[in-house]
Amino acid sequence: MGQKVHPIGFRLGNTKSHLSTWFAENQNYSNYLFEDYYLRKKLYQNYESAGFEKIEIFRKTENQLTMMISVEEPTILVGLNAQNLKNFQQEIRQIVQKYRKQHLPLKTPSKIQVTLHIFGCFNMSASSMADFLIEFLEKRYSFRSALNGLLKKKLKKKPPGLKIQISGRLNGAEMARQIWIREGRLPLQTLQAHIDYSSKQAQTIYGLLGVKVWVFHHLHDYH
Repeated sequence: MGQKVHPIGFRLGNTKSHLSTWFAENQNYSNYLFEDYYLRKKLYQNYESAGFEKIEIFRKTENQLTMMISVEEPTILVGLNAQNLKNFQQEIRQIVQKYRKQHLPLKTPSKIQVTLHIFGCFNMSASSMADFLIEFLEKRYSFRSALNGLLKKKLKKKPPGLKIQISGRLNGAEMARQIWIREGRLPLQTLQAHIDYSSKQAQTIYGLLGVKVWVFHHLHDYH
């Protein structure tokens, strides 16, 4: 049987880097890990329409947090000319403090320093494509309408390669099945290939639908 390898994990250390970068002692490692997960989850929930590509988190100390956010619509996060930047920083600070208050009640609360770097991305990420499809599917559009809406209306410029897979009880069918489409090339076994990947779930009245998106952007040139 063929064994599937996660496209991003396969390229870590080569063309991909970890989204969380910090060192921790044994007793703090799991705390930092779950805190990062909670922070990303809250931002994805609060700003679904922003079109996140990735959220990188760096820590110098326990209370010094640096975040590099790549997003399609930066104005949704910080407003025009970054006029809401301080409010967004404060929101992140409150999310972290809330998590620590709930899960680390014995620790003495202290001031958290948050540094933000926000970048606009021109190419539509696999994550935002998956979010677009999920929004359509949860509004009870057919999967074909969702795919057509993405390919014909949402995508301003098609990438060199793209694959989309949706699985589950499609259109309320009794039996679960899987459909997929592919356009262009998708060199998954080439380490130099810049592959963006996202796997998410859509909650519909018929149950969960799995949505997976692979996007090939370009080949990395090491010379």
